Amino acid sequence: MKASLYGAGAEYALHSLLTLATRSEPVSVRDLAEYQQIPERFLAQVFARLVKGGLVTAREGITGGYVLARSASSITVNDVLEAVDSERLLFSCAEVRRKCALYGAEPPAWSTNGMCRIHLFMTEAEEALRIFLRSKTLADLCGELEQKAPQEFIAASEVWFHQRRTGRIARRKKL
Repeated sequence: MKASLYGAGAEYALHSLLTLATRSEPVSVRDLAEYQQIPERFLAQVFARLVKGGLVTAREGITGGYVLARSASSITVNDVLEAVDSERLLFSCAEVRRKCALYGAEPPAWSTNGMCRIHLFMTEAEEALRIFLRSKTLADLCGELEQKAPQEFIAASEVWFHQRRTGRIARRKKL
């Protein structure tokens, strides 16, 4: 199995933000984790990064949870990846060009002058990827979900979140 460029945190963040983008009321991390069948503790850590990145805000109280900090059309996929996995690079140069067995103790200047050509190539590829990721927004992903998912699924999701919310309110009122 191949290793992925971005980890599970990026996937969890994008799916969760897509859910928030389709909801008008706040959603708790607990509900998001249960809905997606993903670890709540890890999702809470992801949301801490999303808050720090200015992508979501928390609402307190019985009906509290998270909401998008700005419109889905103004949050790019790159914004999400930067908030969750800002340290990820497509390529990390180890300067292998300096270590050829033919060089002995000192590599020749021609081999080390300027940026490594492989590093340069991969940097250009990474920038092309970033440009693409900056061109896609949560609103774009919402549009694709609406085209793909059957209306029954969207309606069932509405009911599921509504029941979670109203159940929580009812339990608090009994206390």
